Amino acid sequence: PNKLTPETFFKNEAQVQQAVNAIYANLQTRGLYQRNLYYALDNMAQEQMMNPASEADKLQYSRFTFDATHLAIGEYWKSCYRGIIRANFVINNENLIRQIPENELSQTMKDKYIGEARFLRALYYFLLVTRFGDVPLYTVNPDANESGFPRAPKAEVWSQIEEDLEIAAAQCRPKSIEEKGRATSGAAWALLGKAHLFQANASNSQADYSAAGNAFLQVLNDHENYRLEDRYLNNFEEETEHGIESVFEV
Repeated sequence: PNKLTPETFFKNEAQVQQAVNAIYANLQTRGLYQRNLYYALDNMAQEQMMNPASEADKLQYSRFTFDATHLAIGEYWKSCYRGIIRANFVINNENLIRQIPENELSQTMKDKYIGEARFLRALYYFLLVTRFGDVPLYTVNPDANESGFPRAPKAEVWSQIEEDLEIAAAQCRPKSIEEKGRATSGAAWALLGKAHLFQANASNSQADYSAAGNAFLQVLNDHENYRLEDRYLNNFEEETEHGIESVFEV
């Protein structure tokens, strides 16, 4: 009686929002956007220099000599799966969320929260499949007695990403009325286009290129919410973040 359990949760909007917020919060971990992600991407792109004497771990990125024993690689992997587990908790409890009375949580808001969870699960899997290829695919959280899943073919992971983003694009709200920092329908379309474009780069399939183009056009044609900034530096300054050119920000 004195603690929350999954079976007694999702009784009101505040609880649904708390569960969804927890998926976002996981992006701000050391393994991802709080720290390690920047070192990995910037150093592999040769966009910054480091001191070989004191930053040997970062030097491994620029030389592409890292492996699974690299601490930051492990944190990246674990952070992504923590996010997926949190997203699954919301998605797998959709029936409980749908049972909340309409006068407490409208159908539009139920769709929106589930759409956000779908977007974030797709984002975490995007971060995994683009770095590792075949990875374990969890859409239902395992119980304590399960030992883990084997790697799934990357084609299955991409298929799950596409499914989640198509649902998110239909259920998330547009940027013009959504709280800053939350996933929007435009963000879902943009990430869906990016997912198809990454696959097209490997497959050289015209179908993937067409699917990418169709998804990106949903953003490009939404002139109310997305345009190029008149001043390019607006994209990089704190005072002008979440501007007209912004699609999704952590």
